[in-house]
Amino acid sequence: MTLSVLKMYLTGTRKCRKSEKSSNKEKGSGMKNIAILLLALVLIVQPAAAQIQQEDFKPEDMTTFIIQVPHGVEENGLAVGGSTLSAYVFFESYYDGNMNVTMELELPEGFVLHETPVHSFSLQTEYDNWYRLVEFYIPEDMPYGTYTVTATAVVEVEGTKHTIVRTAQLNLASKEEVTDEISVSQLIIPSDEDGYGDPSHLSNTLVVQETSPALKKLLKVTDLKLNKEDFTSTFIGIEITNTGNSTIPVIVTYDILDTKTGEPVKAFKPEIMGISADAACYATLTLSPGSSSLISLPLYISQDAMGGDYLLRVKVKLTGSDWTAVTKEQKITAISRKWGPIITTFIASLLGLTALGFFISRSREIMDRFKTRNLVLIALFGTVSFATINLPMTILWELSHAIFGPFSFLFTGLFNEILLYMLIASLVVLIPKPGVVSLFMMVRFLLGGFITGSFTPITFITLSVNAIILELMLYAAGITSKNPAPENRFKMGIICGFADMTSGYVSFSVWMVLYRLFYSDWYITANILIDGFLYTFIGTWFGISLGNRLKKVAE
Repeated sequence: MTLSVLKMYLTGTRKCRKSEKSSNKEKGSGMKNIAILLLALVLIVQPAAAQIQQEDFKPEDMTTFIIQVPHGVEENGLAVGGSTLSAYVFFESYYDGNMNVTMELELPEGFVLHETPVHSFSLQTEYDNWYRLVEFYIPEDMPYGTYTVTATAVVEVEGTKHTIVRTAQLNLASKEEVTDEISVSQLIIPSDEDGYGDPSHLSNTLVVQETSPALKKLLKVTDLKLNKEDFTSTFIGIEITNTGNSTIPVIVTYDILDTKTGEPVKAFKPEIMGISADAACYATLTLSPGSSSLISLPLYISQDAMGGDYLLRVKVKLTGSDWTAVTKEQKITAISRKWGPIITTFIASLLGLTALGFFISRSREIMDRFKTRNLVLIALFGTVSFATINLPMTILWELSHAIFGPFSFLFTGLFNEILLYMLIASLVVLIPKPGVVSLFMMVRFLLGGFITGSFTPITFITLSVNAIILELMLYAAGITSKNPAPENRFKMGIICGFADMTSGYVSFSVWMVLYRLFYSDWYITANILIDGFLYTFIGTWFGISLGNRLKKVAE
């Protein structure tokens, strides 16, 4: 009996049956034991996991702690005595949980802190951050040298505290040292928004929208007033150089002074929507050691600004100090709106439109004055001028500008003036009648427009004025009148030269008004005298000889 029972126990088999009540009781007891075991495991594992998590927390990897003295300076800063500066402190958490931080700022002895040195804050989650601008004052009599500003952050995570320390060096220098290290190396006015200059205007000039003298008289007589709230704007390019070994934060401002009184001119810093332009006419800049920076400052010009000479004064101050470290002055000239080109463009446009209307209204009468062979000859000369002048210059125009620059007119004038007026003069010798020049110009304009797409206002106005002046002067000089005498080379050369000078000035005026371009006076004068008169006179002289030879062939 005993052996059989033992065998059954070892083989795991039982032949006896328990009651159902006894089985349920054992099952409940087993579940209770499992629950107690799981609870014990949780209590054992949780402190261990927390301990591992705390051991894995590394302050340098889980936070960003920055101090800048003064604000914006990553490396060694520079200051002078008597300055009020702001230390920038920034703290950011990368920990996905609560983080309590106590930050203390320690200043060198003698520095005066304007607020509490201790700041406590809590960061709740990942990428949460905190920052402050902490102001302090450096007395005027502080000894020169390098000072250390220390920021200490005590970080508490899950009951464990970690300490992070950051330092910043501040070099306290004399004013003489700062003046030797900072310089304004270049002033560019006017310039674009990047400070690189504006080639469409003369250097050291400003364009002001001065009211027309005629309009001023009219307003005075009629007792009317203009609304002068509008203003124009440009930029001033300023290049600043730091030759020292410290990072220097500066503030750059400017004033435009009256050369006689030395006082700032309010017309160049007007109020914008009730706010002084001084609020926008400054720039903050951080100069790295041994570097140069180019900045641009906006310059606002009201309609009260008058033309004349002024003094531009740029001031560079260290951040936090009212002391001006560097001053740079440069004479500038305010140029009022040039009414000459505007009036010239208006009159030339009116003449061109009038001439076009006159031709359209009396085209039959004008054409009937010429024989068919005359019209064919005019068309032939116009086509030759287009083929020998317009087409080559389409290619050579840009090439000549690239090679000769502003003196390219010395090359292009060989085609646009000498060759052109050879054809015009020889055509007038062959057909000495009023209207021959106008028809010749019309052929050139139409061919150029249809083939090269040069239907531009400038081409129309320039050719119209040139044709009208030539027609009037040739007729008044008796060259195309009832008793024509086109063989006089000197007279013909003078007339064509003067007409081309006038049309050249009109062309420059139209370019300046319609396309807002700028041309120096010397450039306009050189073009008018050399390209407009000299080349035209030479072309006319040879053109009369060519016309006389062609006339003999035709006869």
